[in-house]
Amino acid sequence: MLLGLVFHAPMLYYIPIMADGFKEFGISSETMPEMEQWLSLLVQWLHSWRMSVFFIISGFFTALVLSRRTLRAFITDRFIKIGLTMILFAALYDFLDGQFDGKLEHIWFLYYLMIFSILACGLSLAGLIASEETCQSSHNPGDQGSYFGSIKQLLLLAVGLAVIRPICDVLDGGAITVATDYFSIKIGGFLYFWIWFCAGLWLFKNQSLLTSGKGLFAVIALGIVSIIIFVFLSPYLTGVFGYNALKPDTLFDFMTLSLLKGVNTLAWTAFLILITHRLIVKTHKPITWFVTLSYPIYLFHLFPCMIVSAILIGLGLSQAGVVIGTVVAAFAISVALYYLLVKFTPLSWLILGYKKSWLQPFR
Repeated sequence: MLLGLVFHAPMLYYIPIMADGFKEFGISSETMPEMEQWLSLLVQWLHSWRMSVFFIISGFFTALVLSRRTLRAFITDRFIKIGLTMILFAALYDFLDGQFDGKLEHIWFLYYLMIFSILACGLSLAGLIASEETCQSSHNPGDQGSYFGSIKQLLLLAVGLAVIRPICDVLDGGAITVATDYFSIKIGGFLYFWIWFCAGLWLFKNQSLLTSGKGLFAVIALGIVSIIIFVFLSPYLTGVFGYNALKPDTLFDFMTLSLLKGVNTLAWTAFLILITHRLIVKTHKPITWFVTLSYPIYLFHLFPCMIVSAILIGLGLSQAGVVIGTVVAAFAISVALYYLLVKFTPLSWLILGYKKSWLQPFR
């Protein structure tokens, strides 16, 4: 979520039409320079895996929470922390242009996550989400049959996650896109991220694979494979969520490119989950601080990113200077907004949850 700062810092470069809203800073869509190659690669790399990782993690922790709470407690918590927060911040961003159009802006992921949480309740009622006791009892070290069964399921899941990408691209007219408002759910993007969410539900049930699959050799090998795939794929990557995307010449080229995108996403997602699981083995105060701030920073950061980047571009800074300056400034502004508007106010009850809020007058 914190990498949203890096992803959105160069947003005016890859969606230049947005620059027309900042003409007072001396920029416009006509004067915006083309994004430099290194920056394009960074944006495409982040775009290729960031939201897939988010939804698989969301699915994993949804299953964890459902295994510990009642359905009523779960859906109440999701409605407050996700639903109400989505409505509030989407409305705030929507009103920035002086009118309310029901736009979601960068809050679209909360809209999908709220729907996914409701669907997960249905899966839980059907007994399709594992409890913690089931996870612990079904994957003991001596249960080789269960372990190899999980491996087979993992291979099938991996194939499915890669193959589903071309299907979802076709459903959305060439590239998966996301909802721009409450009434414009794109079926391809919705299905794509729902399947990644379900992969997280499945991973919770098969947690032993995280432990058995985090050997150093396996992680290094997967990292090398991920780099090779992205290097091969990168010359053909254009556009972000369909913006300025170039369509392949033939159907075969389209399907091949789309499938490679799916394989690339799968490889990077698996690598980043395994490397993180290997490196972070216990909680540290800095990690806890960043985890706590990641959600509110993501909610606050977009407008500071747009304003700061517009100012820096107008001042004539290099693209590296714009990105670095925007990330640092937007992070500082978002942290300040967190401590001013969230940390010690009732807003923390929405974003952090009442139990985690410092402000608890009704205890």
